[in-house]
Amino acid sequence: MEFPVSLGKLFTMKLVYRILILIVALTVLSVWTFRMKASSIFRGGSATNMIEEFEAYGLSETQMYVVGTFKILAAILLLLGLRFPKLVVVGASTMGVFMIGAISMHISIGDGIIPTLPSSWMLFCCITILLLHKRLHINMGNG
Repeated sequence: MEFPVSLGKLFTMKLVYRILILIVALTVLSVWTFRMKASSIFRGGSATNMIEEFEAYGLSETQMYVVGTFKILAAILLLLGLRFPKLVVVGASTMGVFMIGAISMHISIGDGIIPTLPSSWMLFCCITILLLHKRLHINMGNG
């Protein structure tokens, strides 16, 4: 049984929900657009760009573009979800599945905690978004 929450708590939940959506969406858009060729301590293996990172995982450039396309679409759905809330579930769920894949890829090549941290954090954010979405829409009477 769900109980209504106070207005202050509801405001805080909505704020955290929106901030997490923006963090996930804008981070993914950044990584998969103008930071694709940038070096980062978070890259898998000894990769210095996205193509090398996917090669380290044993994946092709085509697979990289497919993954990137789906992640960008999921990020756009999250942003659109700020206006059309039903899109948040699809965007956060899709992104969460890709983050599970990213974590497993990092583990499969023996990456340490630093390269694995961003995808783990993003997965945590996606799960939190989904939980807050459910809670907020129950408390707002939207099922």
